[in-house]
Amino acid sequence: MNVLDAIGNESRRRILELLAKKPCYVSEISYYLGMAPKLVIEHLERLESAGLIKSVEDGRRRYYYIATNLRIEITISPHNFEISLKRGEENIDPVKIIEEVEEILRTMNSAGDSLTEIYRTMKIAEEVRRRFSAIQSALTRRMDEMIEELLDEVERVAKDDLERLVLLGIAKGLRKSVEIAECFRIPYKDVEEILESLKRRGIVRSESIDGEIIWAIG
Repeated sequence: MNVLDAIGNESRRRILELLAKKPCYVSEISYYLGMAPKLVIEHLERLESAGLIKSVEDGRRRYYYIATNLRIEITISPHNFEISLKRGEENIDPVKIIEEVEEILRTMNSAGDSLTEIYRTMKIAEEVRRRFSAIQSALTRRMDEMIEELLDEVERVAKDDLERLVLLGIAKGLRKSVEIAECFRIPYKDVEEILESLKRRGIVRSESIDGEIIWAIG
């Protein structure tokens, strides 16, 4: 099964969304997403065969995690249909590429309007698009590295597993108490108490936006 087939199924996308928050056992995925364990295993096998996830034994259980840094680019226009997979393995300097793109754009803007010049400019534009794609891949990889650093710090400051989960949720983009409670199946009241405790210790902060309390680290 290829990558597009693997993520074309809504249930498998939901599993990937959950695994992006934390590695999980089959029973956890079944519980969080309300799927029968047998069906979860079938979806996991398909995701694993596509190279999107891996598993490792932990005692008598096996847990699953996302195994790759992958970007999918889809272009649909009147003159182009293209799907490309970017695995983010290229080691590039985003600043250097931006400087190169600026030079390419200057060349592009000075082009004429003859058939040859239009074709040449079109090829330059394709190169600009390729460079920007490389920048996005590099930024995605760097963001993953920063999240790993953040999670290491979470391990240091969290007093227990519940605090660790709440901080993990915020680190992965959850901003509201109810989102954290629903994602990790923690009672809402417990989440509120943990957040208030973390706030008193200066680990998290809150602000009101449109009447809703939004949480962030720091």
